[in-house]
Amino acid sequence: MAKNDLILLDSIIDKYVAESKYTTDCGEVFEFFATEQILKDYAFTEQQLLSGSVDGRNDGGIDEFFVLVNGHLAESIPEEFWPRSNSELEIYIISCKHDDSFKQSPITAMIPSLLQLFDFSISASKLEEQYNSKLLKKRDLLLTTYKRLATTLTKFDINLIYACRGDENIEKNIQEKADQAEQICQESFSGCTAKFDFWGNKKLLTRYRENSKSVLELKYEQCINQDGQYVILTKLTDYYNFIIDSNEKLNRRIFDSNVRDYLGLNPVNIDIMNTLSDSESPEFWWLNNGITIIGTHAHIVGNAISIENVQIVNGLQTSESIYNYFNESKIKSDDRSLLVKIIISNDVNARNSIIYATNNQTNVNVTALRATDKIQRDIEDVLKSHGIYYDRRSNYYKNQGMSQEDIIDPLALAAGYICLIYKSPFKATGLKQRFMRDDIKYQKVFSPETNLNVWYPIVRLLKKTDQALLELKSNVKAVRFQKNYRQIILFATISRLMGTFAFGEKQLIDFDFNQYTGDEIKKTVADLVEIDETCFERVRKLPENFYEKLFVHIANKYSIKAIQSIAAKNRQLWSGEQTLPSYGLTNELVNEIAHLLPEQPWPAKVHKQIAASLNLKEMVVQNAISYLIYTGKAYRQVYGYVFDSSGNIINEGEHFGYTVEDARKKLEEQKLQNEMRFGVGAF
Repeated sequence: MAKNDLILLDSIIDKYVAESKYTTDCGEVFEFFATEQILKDYAFTEQQLLSGSVDGRNDGGIDEFFVLVNGHLAESIPEEFWPRSNSELEIYIISCKHDDSFKQSPITAMIPSLLQLFDFSISASKLEEQYNSKLLKKRDLLLTTYKRLATTLTKFDINLIYACRGDENIEKNIQEKADQAEQICQESFSGCTAKFDFWGNKKLLTRYRENSKSVLELKYEQCINQDGQYVILTKLTDYYNFIIDSNEKLNRRIFDSNVRDYLGLNPVNIDIMNTLSDSESPEFWWLNNGITIIGTHAHIVGNAISIENVQIVNGLQTSESIYNYFNESKIKSDDRSLLVKIIISNDVNARNSIIYATNNQTNVNVTALRATDKIQRDIEDVLKSHGIYYDRRSNYYKNQGMSQEDIIDPLALAAGYICLIYKSPFKATGLKQRFMRDDIKYQKVFSPETNLNVWYPIVRLLKKTDQALLELKSNVKAVRFQKNYRQIILFATISRLMGTFAFGEKQLIDFDFNQYTGDEIKKTVADLVEIDETCFERVRKLPENFYEKLFVHIANKYSIKAIQSIAAKNRQLWSGEQTLPSYGLTNELVNEIAHLLPEQPWPAKVHKQIAASLNLKEMVVQNAISYLIYTGKAYRQVYGYVFDSSGNIINEGEHFGYTVEDARKKLEEQKLQNEMRFGVGAF
């Protein structure tokens, strides 16, 4: 064994353990570290890497399971961006052991699992007793993806990987088992290529040392240089060589992580590929908008430009099409030219503006550009003032060597807000990345009206909860334990300490963090056990009715006020999911009534006029107007005074002799009535 390699690897694992926000278990940390290195070329975020975990009881000898389509996680591909031709399917099945040598038993455990999981004639229901739900979900994902790509599949690779801390000198009996696993895969899928790889300390260290911040060289034919900014024409061949890595695969680390998942899968690529394949077509750069590259430094040597910290922020569809063109046709050269803009800047705000502006001119869905939103930059600034690094651009701070303990990502922050402000720890626990693509849901959480000072308390409470759960965990997987319990324990503890469920942003900002201690969290843990004494013996997500039982239990036990506010804020969270049916309304009817409403301030008895014109009951129109106010699409109006959400008067109409004081008093009465009916008065 290369003793020094093992010592160095262990020191890296120790560093990961010290910085981990999920677990202090060396085996779990090694699993994450190994997976991160194995999939490094795909530049996945931390959450994307964690999404592949199927480890635990009944895992069939498999720790990680990933299904990739054209280099993208299959479950993250929006419906409109699935490939219509030239699709590539890659499967990664990984077994990680914190052992210092490779053994036969992990592969022996994997082989019968591969036989059953890849036999789609066996229904999932027949496998439920043998395999855990996460593994079966990955199997279902593979099946649906395989069927969906059946007519467009040009390449299908299955990568079986066994990682440990040992040397990669594999004994014959172990290699024979690996060969058997490969054969099972190839016999299960016609046309697939299966490969079993062993990742030991040498291979893991080599990949770990690869620096994602590199200098790349691009040859050019023509160059315009204006004040250190460049516009060049480069041959397609030279650009292809620029965007591939040492293994001649697309170097995904040079593509901006905020938009990477959406590009390379768009049907527009078909047109680009047709142009590339047509040797009689006009010069390529005449027909294409070109590429935009951002770097932090550049200099010219001969007929090549060297660029430091390359990020390709526009033209990703073109880049993937060029890669596919050379990769599939096996062509060695193409002298047609491509237009490339190279912008050099170390100003973070300027770089973000360039990313937004260049992508906003293309078909890229604007929801993929969240990191450039003003609210996201504002959150980053306010958290940084407290020593917290907000990873609005995935892995940005991690790549700069910041401790994981001081980093929080947008999805985790959104979950904390949903848990505490919208009183929904259940929805917060199950929050998925697709939330960031939904404009309505996204704006419900990341609203410009939110007090920026509330974000730090949310981060601090989340971090303290995670740390306490690490100390409390017994023999369960820490990552899943934290994920499934952090929100419910956080919400229950804070509600008890506040003495009410109806706390809001101001109460969180003013909260004394010294009250939120490990002992208080232990008290909440005891409350959960009183509801179900076995709840901590499993790590799967708790059912929704468990949350409801807990809230009632602690409300009675500790005399916590305003339990009705939980349901009220839940209804406000995703407007329309529950509220419309309860009012006897439909989206179409609400929109029709909204269209007929004049600008505020509305005239007196406007609801009567609309009801008459639509032949509706007046109560239905009143409900629709209440719903529009409830969802923030209209302002509260009393006696001709129009109030914003903060209670400020923003417009005025006919007052009929009523004063501002009369209007505010009436507004409070309406809130009390709403509290009795809906539980919304505290807000």
